[in-house]
Amino acid sequence: MNYVGIDCGLDGAICVIGSSGRILSTRRMPTVKKGKGREIDLPELWNLIKFPVPVGDYTIGIEDPGGHAASAAGLRSMTYSFAAVMMCVVISKHRHTIYSAVEWQRVFWKKPKMAKGQKFNTKAAALVAAKRLWPDQGFLATAKSKVPHDGIVDALLIAEATRRIFK
Repeated sequence: MNYVGIDCGLDGAICVIGSSGRILSTRRMPTVKKGKGREIDLPELWNLIKFPVPVGDYTIGIEDPGGHAASAAGLRSMTYSFAAVMMCVVISKHRHTIYSAVEWQRVFWKKPKMAKGQKFNTKAAALVAAKRLWPDQGFLATAKSKVPHDGIVDALLIAEATRRIFK
């Protein structure tokens, strides 16, 4: 059994781990230019979900972005991306589950109480958790990247949460 984690955002990723937790594949979310912005490349997304690498049985974990965003345009983009991913996953007939960010994060850390006015940095906590699990992984989007890709980190952790829950 292989486990797929999908961070649906335009800067998200699709990652596959094996039943042992070993990383098998990491891919940034495929996007294409649209006007001044980007959107998910639907044919490429379908290819990644229909024929994941390596071939085998899959359980897919998908992060639901929720109903809140900093702007109406951001909420529209997140909803569109989630719907596109869900359409491909449902049509693929792979077993799948949907998590809120808080649900999959709870597998790796307990959010501490913060002083008034401070905010817990979930991206930093995710990177720490991912480095603990895969210490030799760079989490970079490309060979030229200098900083870890948040979408890859999150998608790997979503895959690992799915592995732990469904194994």
